[in-house]
Amino acid sequence: MIGGGVGPMAGVALHAKVIEQTLGDGTDQSHLCVHHYSCPALVPDRTAYLLGGGGDPAEGMAGVFEAAARALSGRPAVGGVPCNTFHAPAIYDRFAAMVAERARPIRLVNMLSETAAFLGASVAPGSTIGVLSTTGTRKSGVYGELLSRSGYVPLLVSEEEQALVHAAIYDASWGIKATSSPSDRAREVVADMAGRLAGRGAAAVILACTELPLALGGTSHAGAVLVDPVLALARALVREAAPDRLRPLG
Repeated sequence: MIGGGVGPMAGVALHAKVIEQTLGDGTDQSHLCVHHYSCPALVPDRTAYLLGGGGDPAEGMAGVFEAAARALSGRPAVGGVPCNTFHAPAIYDRFAAMVAERARPIRLVNMLSETAAFLGASVAPGSTIGVLSTTGTRKSGVYGELLSRSGYVPLLVSEEEQALVHAAIYDASWGIKATSSPSDRAREVVADMAGRLAGRGAAAVILACTELPLALGGTSHAGAVLVDPVLALARALVREAAPDRLRPLG
């Protein structure tokens, strides 16, 4: 189950990756049943909430999962939310408690935990890991704590550079959220910032906002591994729902 509505293309990107990461036999029927709920009006902006100026996204998304649980009629499912900022503890911990109470058949997969595991499969502990994210995710410190616990050295862009990264996501005229596909300016900013982190010693760069991989595709950039948390979440959802159907990496 996908809790969408947390970025215009976030749920769509996750849904596409679930399909890509599923082993099929060439028929429609060999793919997984995916309940994808995109209800952006019900889920206030996560960065605004963390910065003290928005409604509660945890309550809104819990309502979405509750509706999904009713549609499932008691059948078990696994679910995830393709938004890095949503996984800040101030949001995610309350959301998980609400789901456990109100949408019990749905077992949650945590995108950030899966990203750490995904990173561990390709980058040695002790490496420096760059992070590009929204300002809300940055201020929450969630990736810094996650990487430190996992034995990595987190590396962030400067405060001045962070303003540019955030604009590449949120700017009303050229930001990724505002356009149906990333603008040239957004692509240039994201590529430049990822390159700067690589130049400062990052062995990998986590594209820690669902919009960022839309602007910078591929598996590496400027010599650094690119880590897409949505891909990590997609693989985890397939693994938990049908482990024998998970496509090998490579």
